[in-house]
Amino acid sequence: MLSHHEKQEVINILNDVLGVGTPMKNDEQAHHCPFCHHHKKKLQVNLKTQYWHCWVCDAKGRKIQRLLKRLHVDSRKQKKLFEIYGDDYVVYNKDTVDERVELRLPSEFKSLLKVPTGKVKPVYRKALKYVEERGITKEDITRYNIGYCDTGMYSNRIIIPSYDLDNRLNYFIARSIHAEEKFKYKNPPVSKNVIMFENQINWNEPITLVEGAFDAIAVKRNVIPILGKFIPNKLNNAIFKNEVKSINILLDEDAQQQALRYTMQFSNQGISTKNIIPTDKDASEMGFSKINSKLKKTEETDFGDIISQKLKGI
Repeated sequence: MLSHHEKQEVINILNDVLGVGTPMKNDEQAHHCPFCHHHKKKLQVNLKTQYWHCWVCDAKGRKIQRLLKRLHVDSRKQKKLFEIYGDDYVVYNKDTVDERVELRLPSEFKSLLKVPTGKVKPVYRKALKYVEERGITKEDITRYNIGYCDTGMYSNRIIIPSYDLDNRLNYFIARSIHAEEKFKYKNPPVSKNVIMFENQINWNEPITLVEGAFDAIAVKRNVIPILGKFIPNKLNNAIFKNEVKSINILLDEDAQQQALRYTMQFSNQGISTKNIIPTDKDASEMGFSKINSKLKKTEETDFGDIISQKLKGI
């Protein structure tokens, strides 16, 4: 808990760097944003948690000291903040992790690597054909432990498990192998606030964000499916905590507005960001060769690119 004197010292530093702020409720200050330069004070800084966020350009972070570092503020002010807050910070978003529910694969789960003994059931053949048509190789099946179910509530579905850093199951995708199925996906009744394929991520290398598990398998390298169009809080926090230097965003055609928003968000956080617009409907349809070529040809997206793409209605 900050003393009144310490709180005033932080306010003085912020006022000196960002201009005089306006006090708000809950130990927050409103300032002009140094990134988007909006004419109103849209950058809110919480003195207690250190969380800062601009409501216009979505620049944000979880340490005031890091904000000053991005603005190249002299080290004396940064050192003073370190003396006040130490190296710890309060997690702003209490999101969520409810009491851990132990997730298990369906009891009917079978690996696609294991050919059934005796008479081979049609489901196995259809499942194998389905993944092959999606461009999934034997190496992919091994790497991601891909399987299927031929009975039970996940019958006639491909199962793609995801594991956390401790190799514990944190989610799985259950995709129907039948095109006519009304509900293509039947996923487990647990939170999607997870980092998919976390046990395979190297945070020191560029990461690629895609929508679905099949997209991720197509990309192959250091890739995280966000299970839709919105980045889970746990993943956002991990990107910040691990100080990721480079991010590729490869969302579907119909999610380009959201992709631009994330591109701006990460760029404003000092992360080198590329927004890759798919040449096909999605990454899984592009395939590895096209994706790899597109990654190499796409340059870092800057603010001018974002404005240009927005004007084009992308």
